[in-house]
Amino acid sequence: MTWEAGVRVRGGGALVRWFAAALAVVCAVLAVPPAAAAAEVEDDVAGIIVVGVPGLAWTDIDEAVTPHLWAMAGSGASGSMSVRTIGSWTCPEAGWLSLGAGERAGGAAPRDAQCAAQSHLPAPAEDGGGWSAEGWDALVEANESFNYGARLGSLAEALATMAVEEEAAAVEAEAAGEPVVEPDPGACAAGIGEGAALAAADTEGRIAFWAPDLGSLGAAMAACDVVIVDPGVVVGDAADEAPDTSTDYDQLGQDDVGVGSDDPSGEVDAGEIEPEPDAVRERAAGAADAAVGEVRAALPEDWRLLVAGVADASAPSALHPVLYEGAGVEAGELTSATTGRDGYVQLVDVTATALDAVGADVPATVAGAPIQVLPDAGRTSGAAVAEGIDETAASQAVISVSFVFYSVLSGLGVVGVAAAVWLLCGSDRFRGLARAVCLAVASIPVAGVAAGIPPWWRADDPPLAFWAIIAAGVAVLTVAASLPWTRQGARPVWVIAGAAALLIAVDQVSGATWPLHTPMGYTAQAGARFTGLGNYAFAVFAAAVILLVAFLPWRGRARVWGPIAIGVCAVVIVGAPNLGRDMGGTLTLVAAGILCCWKLWGRRLTVKAVVVAGGIAFAVFAVGGFLDYLRPQEDQTHLGRFVGSVLDGTAMNILIRKADAAIGTIGRPLTWISLAALIGAIVIWRKRAPIRSDEVAAAVIGLTTVAVVGAVVNDSGIAVTGFCTALGFGLLAVAVGPRTERAEPATPDPVATAPTSGN
Repeated sequence: MTWEAGVRVRGGGALVRWFAAALAVVCAVLAVPPAAAAAEVEDDVAGIIVVGVPGLAWTDIDEAVTPHLWAMAGSGASGSMSVRTIGSWTCPEAGWLSLGAGERAGGAAPRDAQCAAQSHLPAPAEDGGGWSAEGWDALVEANESFNYGARLGSLAEALATMAVEEEAAAVEAEAAGEPVVEPDPGACAAGIGEGAALAAADTEGRIAFWAPDLGSLGAAMAACDVVIVDPGVVVGDAADEAPDTSTDYDQLGQDDVGVGSDDPSGEVDAGEIEPEPDAVRERAAGAADAAVGEVRAALPEDWRLLVAGVADASAPSALHPVLYEGAGVEAGELTSATTGRDGYVQLVDVTATALDAVGADVPATVAGAPIQVLPDAGRTSGAAVAEGIDETAASQAVISVSFVFYSVLSGLGVVGVAAAVWLLCGSDRFRGLARAVCLAVASIPVAGVAAGIPPWWRADDPPLAFWAIIAAGVAVLTVAASLPWTRQGARPVWVIAGAAALLIAVDQVSGATWPLHTPMGYTAQAGARFTGLGNYAFAVFAAAVILLVAFLPWRGRARVWGPIAIGVCAVVIVGAPNLGRDMGGTLTLVAAGILCCWKLWGRRLTVKAVVVAGGIAFAVFAVGGFLDYLRPQEDQTHLGRFVGSVLDGTAMNILIRKADAAIGTIGRPLTWISLAALIGAIVIWRKRAPIRSDEVAAAVIGLTTVAVVGAVVNDSGIAVTGFCTALGFGLLAVAVGPRTERAEPATPDPVATAPTSGN
């Protein structure tokens, strides 16, 4: 029996006008600059000292053990830093190199579980005319294979460029008879300690000034405006407690899921590392604190000091503290444009901060942005440390439950697909159970988003608290979609898909906090993205929007402007630079939304329609990216930076990394639910084809587009398909319902679908 739509849109010109208006609205919103979280400290200073302490954690900062670090946490500004570089944990050699490059870099030595090989760094060689970093050519060669485009030595190169430009400006001014501004003789980077030599070296591995210890700190400050200090301390546990100190995980490539990916399940379990008594860490932290105290005592009033845990001491990774004080730095919290979130910065931001502090331009090779200060005069050392510990605990707790969450979701998702097939094609027996399973499985990712609202990681047993929230969320949504007044027709779709879309939309508008603390988003220590819409949450949001557009009871002209209004709002939430910031998601959702609406309006899906939808999606992507690129570099999102990489010819590295990451997701837990969905779809098609309803066809086309295009253009790959399936497959089956003599799908409300005259 054919179920006809109440309104069939026939005018091609009207559709073009609607889409043109929608495109104009989207582009206008995408052009709105992101809200500035804080103002940069604009006053140039005489110089800056960066003290790097690999392994330093918030739990190491104690009033008695580390009094200088404790004092800095209260008197200056502080934040938590992701040190993610090439792998899922960063050893000291890679950390120091990344600091000098301002981009994710890896070491040449093996990256073992305890970072033993990358913690013992050679001193630079002195040749009479200066110093040269040992093994520099090998480091450059190693990073050429990582496809991150790291230009080792960018920090020193940018300072040297500033010196050349100042010299040229002085010569030009003198020739023109104008006042001459003397070039800064300290436009260079000095290193103290072996690790600092890697950060202070230029692109050829040469170091303007180097000394082995803090006894030469005064000479270093006299020589260069940027001084990088390695106190020679790694705050960690004893190497003989590690299960693996020889495997080179960078060569294996087993734990890398690519920049921008948020798949913690791709990280290698390097083994449990049993720490020795706290005295081991206390001694190391105390030694680092003594070095910081020596630097603070020698710090001139017009200099700044930044102390950062620039690397991990071992696997697994963690967030590390950043403490910032000195000339022009107020007490408060740190943030940066690369994170867009208060209290969080990245390792590459330290590079940009050092350059910005002394008035040097931040080159395009530096991926970071200058650290900004959110003033808070009432911030105390205790409050800053407690906040840092809590942020680290939240990130670690998410990692601890992520793999199990994905595995459970995939396993139950396979059961859910089987239940959907039974509901649509099986006998009446167990039909109620199959329907309940479909609703419950669809509720899991929604509950996963909601789990980020309460601070479950603070519980005595965080995993137990997390799963209790998931179970409660699934129960509530399943019951809510099974009540007498919600179980009919497509109404369960309104309940569960509506809850998913509303939760994620509210989260994005309110600051995108919830998924950060659940497996549905990005963990802060992964450094992929600290705000905006993650790939997993996007897949759930997009699937929910498609289902709502297809199955809401549109009447009259609302069947045209209603879906467009929802689509425009959804695209803005996904792609706006002050909201979702998801470039791949924007492209995917625009294409899926257009094809869904096209079929919903009774139009025939042709190759031309697919090409037009793809063209419009690419146009929105390109226009939004170009408008973002026109903003100042510090205000750009990753979309604008990607456009910049296209223009400067480095985009291929990004595309290769994303492709590798997407391919690498095949075989991980969410692969199996995706495979089950493919098999289930074939079975349903063979038994229930053809689709006799525009609504069902629109939902199928929209969900398929999200699942396929989303997997291709996002580096989470098959995981996007998995999450789209988890929410969409069972709900679509419930909306369609079992085969009956009456109609297909079951109509949610007869009056809502009655033919309307005059259209």
